[in-house]
Amino acid sequence: MIESLLPLPPVARPAWVRVLDVAITISLVLLIAAVVTGGLRVRFDDVRVTAESPWRLGLVAGALLAARTFAWRRQSWWEVSAARIRAIVTDRGLRRSLAWVLTARLVVLYASYVGVIVIGYPEGGPPFRTSANEFHNLLGRWDAGWYVTIAESGYNYWGNQHTQTNVAFFPAYPFAVRTTAALLGARWGSPEDPADSFQAFTERRHVRLLQSGWLVSVVAFTWALVYLFRLARDLTDSEEAATAAVALAATYPFAFFYGAVYTEGLFLLCATAAAYHFQRRQWAWAAVAGLIAGLTRPNGCLLSVPLGILALDAWRRDDYRWQTLAAALPTAACAGLGMLAFTWWLHLQTGEWFLWMKAHGAWGRQFSGVHVLALQRWRELQGLGLYGYTVVNAIEILNMAATFLVLGVCWPVGRRMGWAWSAFLLVTVLPPLFMGGFLSMGRVTSTLFPVFIYLGWRVRATALPQVLVAAFGLQVALAVMHFTWRQVF
Repeated sequence: MIESLLPLPPVARPAWVRVLDVAITISLVLLIAAVVTGGLRVRFDDVRVTAESPWRLGLVAGALLAARTFAWRRQSWWEVSAARIRAIVTDRGLRRSLAWVLTARLVVLYASYVGVIVIGYPEGGPPFRTSANEFHNLLGRWDAGWYVTIAESGYNYWGNQHTQTNVAFFPAYPFAVRTTAALLGARWGSPEDPADSFQAFTERRHVRLLQSGWLVSVVAFTWALVYLFRLARDLTDSEEAATAAVALAATYPFAFFYGAVYTEGLFLLCATAAAYHFQRRQWAWAAVAGLIAGLTRPNGCLLSVPLGILALDAWRRDDYRWQTLAAALPTAACAGLGMLAFTWWLHLQTGEWFLWMKAHGAWGRQFSGVHVLALQRWRELQGLGLYGYTVVNAIEILNMAATFLVLGVCWPVGRRMGWAWSAFLLVTVLPPLFMGGFLSMGRVTSTLFPVFIYLGWRVRATALPQVLVAAFGLQVALAVMHFTWRQVF
């Protein structure tokens, strides 16, 4: 997917050469991992993957390079790689995004650590620890614990839908974290050194998993902003608006989740990539991005709705040619197929259909209806008064404001960018709103990229700096609350 972001080299390569180039790149990555961290040794269910010998990996990489050089002399792997690196360095979207990613994520990380040291935890301390070192332990907060348990030892379910269990979380992000941790030297099983205690061995693995989760989130967020820049530039015909959209997404008050061990970064990458490639009719890349989005989080399947509307629009623009519909509709369906694949796998393991959906009831997400939600809030307001309600429910008010922001821009987003993206906003916001009220709505809205594209186009350049400073200041405050174990959902 990342390769598709970059301009193609001057010489078009056959498909088999591209496959060989990917194999060479993978073998070299594994070789570097073997030299630096001891290599890859990890198990995915019943499949064990091992790549620890630098000599063997070096021989494989050398053999592949030799075969590549002999079979295709027009452009070597080194030349292709150099062209890719040059394209990365000069990419305008990456240049616009990287400064925001580095600044926002590092400031938030530093402020969160200072918050832990200066403010400390609520009475009773943190619910769990992964390390006695506060910096190593910093990323282990809230749902990060669930993702780490899946990445470490897979899914578990004891037959009780009313108890919180990790089957509520989708597999793509933990799979990426586990793979990255293995490349960075994480080890499973028992310590190889008899002098090494099992507790220290396990702690190192947990810390490596958390670090890998942060790395996956930040790298995915970086490339997501590149896609956001390109998509915004296409939709608004303005590079200034695209740059503003990137800045707004990076400084959004709930964007601190992009620097946590959470799925937001990966999902935003897949959603923006699917939209970008779909609109350019690059069906294969859009299908891959959509499938991973559907495997990343429960609402990932809803990406099929706007893509389906875009498919019908493309069909109409092509004078109802069936070839267009035959390519576009299956591509649009891939996000939903990702969700169905995970649903089917859980059914094979437990015998229950849509178990992940049932498991969310343990977190308080059950359908009540908007009238019940409004009545509950009205009674609270009457009982506490305006000031008391604001003090007691300050975080919910922020989640409420994020929800109303999205609902408020649905109409102008549809008129400016297309009704497919209004539909995306509505189908993403309304189901969790009806099932859990304003619970975690700030987190839900942080990945709704059409909002940032529209605001990037709409907010005046003179007002933008003030908006960014205020939003980022609030983001830092919320991040400190999150990382000191105070609720922001």
